[in-house]
Amino acid sequence: MKLKTIAYATLLAVAAVTFTLGSATTGQAKSKKKVAAPPPEPMWCFQEPKPVCGSLRGHKFTYANECSAYKDGATIVSWKACAAPKAHHHKAKKAMKKPAKKMDMKKM
Repeated sequence: MKLKTIAYATLLAVAAVTFTLGSATTGQAKSKKKVAAPPPEPMWCFQEPKPVCGSLRGHKFTYANECSAYKDGATIVSWKACAAPKAHHHKAKKAMKKPAKKMDMKKM
């Protein structure tokens, strides 16, 4: 009986030490409490309007000034307004179709 008591006490002591060491580490709840960085302050552009051409995600846009382009995250391509895209006018070829012959029902 004495051996059972010692084994039980040892098992209980190991469980207590394991629980204590496990709770001493940083838990998931503590890492979730980290506050995200606040969003950046809004930027105001008070420059005079001088159109610039900026590129954003592969597309070109005309911005009122360089401050507006930087605020949008675009890179300045030209210090002038972007050129208007050329319109592609494809003249549709009208097929010269002969009108279908009307069948004369009297002849049938």
